[in-house]
Amino acid sequence: MPKMAKVPRTPPFVDGIANLRGVVLPIIDMRTRFGMDRVEETDRTRVLVIDIDGVKTGLRVDLVKQVTRVLRSDIEPPPPAIRGTTANYLEGMVKLDKGQRIIMALNAGQVCQIGVSGRQGELAATHQGENRGERERASTAGDTRDDVQQMVTFRIAREEFAFPMERVREILRVETPKQVPDVPEYVLGVLTVRGQILPIVDLRKLLQQRSLAEEFAGACRELREDYERWLEQWKASAASNGHARVDLAVAERLRSWISNANSSSQALMEGLSKLRGLNEKAVKQLQNKAPAAEVSATAAGVIEALRDFEKQVAANIQEDQRIIVVDAGGFILGLVVDHVNEVLNISKKLVDPPPQIASSGLELSGIAKLDDGSRLIMLLDINNLMRDQKLREMQETSAQSSGVAESAARKQSAHQDQESELQLVTFLLGGEEYGVPISQIQEIDRISKITKVPKAARFIEGVTNLRGEVIPVLDTRKRFDLEVKAADDRTRIIIVELGGVKTGLVVDAVREVLSLSKKDIAPPPEAIHTGVDQRFISGIGKVDNGKRMIVLLDVEKILSKDEQSKLAEVQ
Repeated sequence: MPKMAKVPRTPPFVDGIANLRGVVLPIIDMRTRFGMDRVEETDRTRVLVIDIDGVKTGLRVDLVKQVTRVLRSDIEPPPPAIRGTTANYLEGMVKLDKGQRIIMALNAGQVCQIGVSGRQGELAATHQGENRGERERASTAGDTRDDVQQMVTFRIAREEFAFPMERVREILRVETPKQVPDVPEYVLGVLTVRGQILPIVDLRKLLQQRSLAEEFAGACRELREDYERWLEQWKASAASNGHARVDLAVAERLRSWISNANSSSQALMEGLSKLRGLNEKAVKQLQNKAPAAEVSATAAGVIEALRDFEKQVAANIQEDQRIIVVDAGGFILGLVVDHVNEVLNISKKLVDPPPQIASSGLELSGIAKLDDGSRLIMLLDINNLMRDQKLREMQETSAQSSGVAESAARKQSAHQDQESELQLVTFLLGGEEYGVPISQIQEIDRISKITKVPKAARFIEGVTNLRGEVIPVLDTRKRFDLEVKAADDRTRIIIVELGGVKTGLVVDAVREVLSLSKKDIAPPPEAIHTGVDQRFISGIGKVDNGKRMIVLLDVEKILSKDEQSKLAEVQ
């Protein structure tokens, strides 16, 4: 069984998509396909890769028994008693060992037929007959700027998706929108962002997934119920024979869940920390055979802490979520996602057409294969997401009620306003918020292994490998003479170009992408208290009528020309 990515809103028999030696293919669970009960994967589970006219499909089966050669004359048509859909899957019956063994010969074309919708099918069909030799020659050619697409990647229900950067207007923190009557359940309402009314859509609900809060709280509730059952069983065992058998399975599951859980919310992280401490205390008491009363009291504390955490989730989960504002041909929409991962430059040769999967209205424009195919990113077709008539009517009605007319003069004014705006990526550093024009940023990545370089400048952290390219990394805190801080889950590397050298800047956390009117940018005052030398600062951005201040950095001035030349030597 390969590592798979689950595609939302696909038929129940489609397990997901997987990368097989450079080819992205859908995986069909044959038990579900045939209406049988699904079983857990074992070490005997296999995927058969079927090729129908150049389109590959994986079929999950319980086991592969053998390869058998039979005469075509030995294949009999299916018996008349088999009717309906089942008969369509059968090519015929093969009788071996004088009829003691019967093999059902499947019609591979029918079994692999998933169904294709709209543009997704067209995209896949155009690649069916693509010459492999041409693709291999293209893969050996060096990337040009036209061969690379900048993408914003984000997570929904543990899977990774992306939008083209040119379609992303900004990325905002989640606020509670104003509700609108008579709209689909996935429309949360509208927000007013810099005078523009923005419909807000919960992308999880649009993709028919549980909300992030429900998923998080649901996992916590299941653990609590397991813990409660275990505690009752442990008490009964201790009461019957004076001592109870030490069973740490539930505690280990809770420990694993806490280790994998992460949140930007301080309240949720404090709740997880409290849970970790109580759970570890219970484990030690069990291992040291502490009195039953002490173990019971600690376990009861774990259960109560889990119950409190469930209540905290709904109120604090928005700290993790973001609103991605996208543009679909003039139709602006805000999409709530679980988490924005990073901004990536993805070579177009690493993007495959979408597999032929009917997906109830969800259409993909492609599948990006990174890290030698072990990381699959689904590229969503923005135009398809915008086809909902209710959404369009809601925006048009809201715009008219706000006095926004669709006149040529207003369009010209909007165009001028857009030209007078600066799109920024904002990030945190030493408790302050900074911004850099997005045009100067090539991508944003999670921090990876950094190799130290001997005799390098104090603020040069070392070099790192970025998809095969070695780039120098600057510790921005050290460069700005701020207090040094250890990297954590929120630490990011912003990739910029300094003196022609692609360079990574380590920052505490990336906050959002936003559009800021140039009239809201003031020159840096003589006396500022950001902790950063004034020569690095190009201006001060004022957001929310000055309630929020963003220090705008001049990336080109972070290093002098002499320092830039030394940076090139490090690379």
